[in-house]
Amino acid sequence: MIVENTKENREIKNVISTMAIENMYLSKDFVKEMIKVSKGEKTSEELRQEVIRKYARF
Repeated sequence: MIVENTKENREIKNVISTMAIENMYLSKDFVKEMIKVSKGEKTSEELRQEVIRKYARF
């Protein structure tokens, strides 16, 4: 996946790298959602709630 080299995207790259060190790999879809948060298209709370809905056990 190729993204523009901006400060926000470098921060996302650092998060992805840190997660990979811990053997927790992020999907391309999740990375795209993180980019939306960094651009202000979505809030981190909205993303958090989406993740909770997707993975919640009822």
